Amino acid sequence: MTLLVLIACDVWIRGVQAWWDRHSFTGSVVSNLLVLAVAALIVDAVVARRQRRERAVSVAVQGLIVFGQARRAYGAITDRDSSGSRSNGVADELRTLASMLLTASPSLFDDPEARQFLEQVERFSVSMFRMLSAPPEGVLDQRDRDYLVSELNRLQAAVQPLVRRIPADDRSLLEGSSSD
Repeated sequence: MTLLVLIACDVWIRGVQAWWDRHSFTGSVVSNLLVLAVAALIVDAVVARRQRRERAVSVAVQGLIVFGQARRAYGAITDRDSSGSRSNGVADELRTLASMLLTASPSLFDDPEARQFLEQVERFSVSMFRMLSAPPEGVLDQRDRDYLVSELNRLQAAVQPLVRRIPADDRSLLEGSSSD
């Protein structure tokens, strides 16, 4: 932007043209510094892009691991719902999910697709925590179950861009017997 302003001033303002003509050494230094700054910005962008590309698969694997834990927590809540009993297993699964989110968040946050997944899994986990604490008798009503299913579907859609980054052979090992 600064470069464009300097060029515009040099082209249209006579006083600026005369000043640069009288101070040719200063003009040379400024132009060299601007070229150096533009080159540094380009190199920085290329390096950052290369780093994101190199970390893309490891970020995707972390996302898939967090997704697996979210599904286990969801399964524990729906199992609890069908049995009608409060189990420590549900709370343990949700605590494990919360711990995984805290651990994986920094690496997921830097990647735009992973950040969207992170936001969705956070919403999903909050919904599950709310469902766990809301009905005192331990049974979810149909509206709550439908809401959790819709949140799980949104989470599955959010994880798909990350899953596509993982090579097919490795993906099948990470996903286990599930096709999600």
